[in-house]
Amino acid sequence: MENQHDDSKQSEGAQDNTAAPNGQTPGSARGKAVVGLVILVVVIVGAYYVTRRSSLVATGGAPATAAAITLVTSDRADLDCAAASAIQGFRCGFANETTAAQGDEQNKLKPYYTLDRHLYLIPGLFLEPAVAKRYQSELPNKPREQLKRFTANCQLKVVGKLSGVRLRWLATGTWSNPEDADVATIASCKIEG
Repeated sequence: MENQHDDSKQSEGAQDNTAAPNGQTPGSARGKAVVGLVILVVVIVGAYYVTRRSSLVATGGAPATAAAITLVTSDRADLDCAAASAIQGFRCGFANETTAAQGDEQNKLKPYYTLDRHLYLIPGLFLEPAVAKRYQSELPNKPREQLKRFTANCQLKVVGKLSGVRLRWLATGTWSNPEDADVATIASCKIEG
């Protein structure tokens, strides 16, 4: 009886090693599938890191943030902010509600909202080539309500947060209460509208 039991074990083992119709054993087919899956995962992870690294290089080290900023051309002169401090050489147009700060447009922060109502302080937005071209196509020489609203789809690099900022949405408007806002620079923009 013991001999019959050993024979049945040997015949079971022989069945496991039988070749599939394509000449592969079931174990080797599974092994190839696992290797293929591992290669696929490595390719996907590698593509993610290459894409992420490209966005980091394009924005100087910080990941790019997509932002759809809503504008009219009169925003260039109307929008302003006031804050006592600067961040990475960027400062608001006013040190406080009554004292204008010196500085070039490329370093002067201005407040902008995205379509999803996120506030950013951005220097020189109207100097970015796509936005500058849109500005030239409709100079703000008529009342603000007659200007066509457009969207600047931009890649931003957030450089920090500025605290205690007051905002003004019209050159003759009143200042808001102090708030905190993200400061970002422009990597690139495309215009809609």
